[in-house]
Amino acid sequence: MTSTTHYPVWDSFIRGYHWLQVMSVAGLWYTGTEGLMDWHFAIAYFLLALLLTRLIWGVIGSETAQFRHFVRSPSTALQYLTAIRRGGESSNVGHNPAGAYMVVAFMLLLATQLTTGLFANDDIISEGPLAQYVSGELSSLMTSIHAINFNLILGAIALHVIAITVYLLRKDNLITPMITGKKALKANPPKMHNGLVAWGITAAIGSLIYFTWAEEVVAYLW
Repeated sequence: MTSTTHYPVWDSFIRGYHWLQVMSVAGLWYTGTEGLMDWHFAIAYFLLALLLTRLIWGVIGSETAQFRHFVRSPSTALQYLTAIRRGGESSNVGHNPAGAYMVVAFMLLLATQLTTGLFANDDIISEGPLAQYVSGELSSLMTSIHAINFNLILGAIALHVIAITVYLLRKDNLITPMITGKKALKANPPKMHNGLVAWGITAAIGSLIYFTWAEEVVAYLW
């Protein structure tokens, strides 16, 4: 029997991004529902910095973070799902072929949400920092897309939770590695990069966003 060893598979940024994204989306839902728009914008700017860094890290980061290493063809994803349905085991180091599409879809949904939010308005006093540069009709359209798209995000979250639960029932724990960063592997651990580099990129992007759009908003929070 081939022995397994716990190897690093998720760097600190990927793990932090995942859980901060969870908390940010929850925070955006709560603040948007309660009309706490200063907090809503502040959280959105923070999530924007995280997402932009994740896109960059998807090119230059750890092997499990790079899009070219985990985004496969649709046929590969379908073959994977078929094999799983027939009782096959998941032996992927990072994202599995089907899960990769969920990752990409969620990033696209978040990108849509954050972009439309920059142009959105509530017809009262709050508006995104770019709303003043477009017509009222376009701003209203962006606001509508912003509302509809969040429902799609909630649907994607539900699918993700269901998938995680199914894997848990199959004795494949995907949650613990996203906390510890390590996973039991028989061989061939992925190439890892220092997540501090990504956090530095996040700080740089966050600073740019802060001094461009967020400084006044954040000042209202204290």
